[in-house]
Amino acid sequence: MQKNTLSQQQQLKQTAAQTVQLMRLLELSSTNLEQEILKEVEENPALEVDNDVEIQEHEYAEPEFENSLDDMDDYYDNDEYDSYDCRLSENFPSKDSSYYTPTSSSDSSMQEYLLQQLSEFELSERDTLIAGYLIGCLDENGYLSVDIQNIVMDFLLTYNVQITNEEVESVLKNVIQQFEPAGLGARNIQECLYLQLNLKEETPTIVLARKILSDYFEFFAKKQYDKLQHQLQIDNDSLKNAINEILKLNPYPVFLSSNFENKLNQITPDFIISIENEELVLNLNNYLIPKLKVNQEFKNQFSFHNPNLSKEKVLEAEQFIKVHVAQAKSFIGILNLRELVLFNTMYAIMDKQRAYFLSGDDKYLKPMVLKDIAALLNLDISTVSRVSNSKYVQTPFGTIPLKHLFSESIGSDDVSSKEVKAILTELIENEDKRKPLPDEVLCKKLKERGYVIARRTIAKYREQMNIPIARLRKII
Repeated sequence: MQKNTLSQQQQLKQTAAQTVQLMRLLELSSTNLEQEILKEVEENPALEVDNDVEIQEHEYAEPEFENSLDDMDDYYDNDEYDSYDCRLSENFPSKDSSYYTPTSSSDSSMQEYLLQQLSEFELSERDTLIAGYLIGCLDENGYLSVDIQNIVMDFLLTYNVQITNEEVESVLKNVIQQFEPAGLGARNIQECLYLQLNLKEETPTIVLARKILSDYFEFFAKKQYDKLQHQLQIDNDSLKNAINEILKLNPYPVFLSSNFENKLNQITPDFIISIENEELVLNLNNYLIPKLKVNQEFKNQFSFHNPNLSKEKVLEAEQFIKVHVAQAKSFIGILNLRELVLFNTMYAIMDKQRAYFLSGDDKYLKPMVLKDIAALLNLDISTVSRVSNSKYVQTPFGTIPLKHLFSESIGSDDVSSKEVKAILTELIENEDKRKPLPDEVLCKKLKERGYVIARRTIAKYREQMNIPIARLRKII
């Protein structure tokens, strides 16, 4: 009985370790996954890269969303996973397919570039984990658009680790906001500009500019320069010089540096969606990721054929072979399961946002949150979060981050915040710049189109899109 209990405990530990490894691999981009695979091959003699795999088409059925992926044992120790070919797809295209243009895996996404900088910091494992999570929370402009308290709660759900607001604030300030380009990790434009000024040489003008941003930002934003001059008791030249220093700054962190912008020119998409005969086709962009198989020579290398070895050495060698072959099969199984989770999750997202992917228009984005996809696939929210975080999808109208596809519902369950923002942008772009539309008028125009949105919500969305109030949009 004791032996059976011990065996069960070991099996449970193994399954838990495999699950942790799967969760970690789900977070990796294609570039980092390639590095992880090659590292595993180097460390495990039972694994080898299969260079003889030919490009072939794979039929992949539409996912059964009601099936759970919780029972993962079959993916680890099954003999069919003596090899791993990650080109899992729905009607996988060949290299010569006209619409299949994989991006080089050597190019860096924003997250990859920031993770490189993170590796230069000497941090505890806990702080490294927090920093990595914060990097994933940055939006496409480099802003931290998620509330600290929400990060604390999501972190607990994702890693089952309790952290505090103070810990997150500390890592944000001392790590993320120290990255290049300056301004990353800011929660608003005021903080973004202030972070950039902090890097400038200490001069009376810079000190004054920082004071304007920290204490009188509202006056600056509304161009109420007379009030600024009165409050600060300074002359025209001093105010003008300070304002000019602020105006040199850029409110969008990721475009502050041409070097950084060059690094983002090409992003490796994890998924490719194409349109054939007015139908969407989904593929995983894994063309450049190494394909693995169990090294059969190592697997069949039984040492008892050597008469010069003692029985103990024979048993030790057999155990060595057995352990490494089991680890190889387990790793191959985890890679296959990773592909299945990625494909099923992206398919569910694509199915939910079918109208958007066919048009490329944000107005057709449906409300969708992580919980919706998790419930559809019977997965944990944290699993869907890992799939969608730092991942990109190549579409007929460009490559976009998966995060862009998620938004809360507004008013009606069928209206998403992204849809409202798209219409707001359209209204503001087409307004008469000599008489720009105030929020009250924007609210009425949205109502005319069937969107009943409060004026304060209009103001919030406008601020999130970095669109100034009507008075500041006016062109004489």
